[in-house]
Amino acid sequence: MTSSSKFKYTIDQPLPEHIPVKMLAPSQETFTSSALFERELSTIFDSDWVMMGRAGSIPEPGDYFTAQLGKRPIILMRQKDSSIKAMGNYCLHRYTQLLTGCGSTKNIVCPYHYWSYALDGQLEGVPNKQGFCPGDLEEAELVSLACEVFMGYIFVSLKQDRVPVSTRLAGLAEVLSNFGLERYEDHFVEHQDTWNANWKLICHNFIESYHVTYTHKKSIGPTNPTKAAEYGPVGEPYHTVHSNSYAADHFPEVFNTRLDDSEKTRFYVMGVFPNGLIAIEPNFVWWMALEPVAANKTNSRWGVSFLPETLKRLDEPEQFIQDTVELLVTATSEDKEMVERMQRGSMFGAEKAGPLHAPLEIHIKDFDDYIRRQMASA
Repeated sequence: MTSSSKFKYTIDQPLPEHIPVKMLAPSQETFTSSALFERELSTIFDSDWVMMGRAGSIPEPGDYFTAQLGKRPIILMRQKDSSIKAMGNYCLHRYTQLLTGCGSTKNIVCPYHYWSYALDGQLEGVPNKQGFCPGDLEEAELVSLACEVFMGYIFVSLKQDRVPVSTRLAGLAEVLSNFGLERYEDHFVEHQDTWNANWKLICHNFIESYHVTYTHKKSIGPTNPTKAAEYGPVGEPYHTVHSNSYAADHFPEVFNTRLDDSEKTRFYVMGVFPNGLIAIEPNFVWWMALEPVAANKTNSRWGVSFLPETLKRLDEPEQFIQDTVELLVTATSEDKEMVERMQRGSMFGAEKAGPLHAPLEIHIKDFDDYIRRQMASA
């Protein structure tokens, strides 16, 4: 069975029995409550796997980027053995944040008192060491977190006993098996992009196809119209996936020989719970990893990755990269405008919930069901 056989056209066909006729969006308070936001950080971001970004953005030993796991500052560091390690981003001495932003280093040095650590977090050097009890410094190391790379993406968890990402996302990997996401090359990453909106609103926007024609008039709307939207497998516990087929006069030139005829003409859009968003077409991937900051503020780390076969076959690969990034900067800004307007509208505080479109917004229900399960299990 090809991945494309898992999708169904939605506009002019009757709803199957497993699609609810009536669905409701969460209440406005869901996106404005500071108390609820704090609960989400503890019950979701402190308890589950969280997507942080692309492994290819830190390709060499010593390459790193910093991130937030809920409220917790962390470091993602490429190791000498080519693995990636996630560590607490604070000095063991007086808790100073060790690294900021992204870059490359031979070791980690605290800017406050110059305590130094190896790339794997082992304490290596302490100035004026004789002033400390020797036993306090032996075998000291930065806190390690569970870390897994899957389909080219880095996932981190504060908990060490979670089911592996490769297990929980096996169904998604099957759908995308012909693309080979782990092979895509990372050519653009924006680590700091502040959205004045609740993180769940950004997820909702990304995983529904109802808005594409109307919001993305200057970018992907004409090429991937809402009328060509399809929903994917419904009720998956840890992900959603739908597609927007290209309009016939916008079919891309395809260089991935493993794709079937339908896969060559589709733009797949995925939500990886709780905070990962991925859109893939035959030649590139557009992704986001959301970092909740406050009930009404979210940092989006996002980027664009490219199929290496495409870049090798094009006469002007750098121009293709530039044009694609510019297109997706426009699309992202269109999304941001509408999501921030949803946030402002939610400030009214109405109790009545809005209706969801069946089936173009069915995956919002899947995401909200995940949130409810996580909150109930705390």
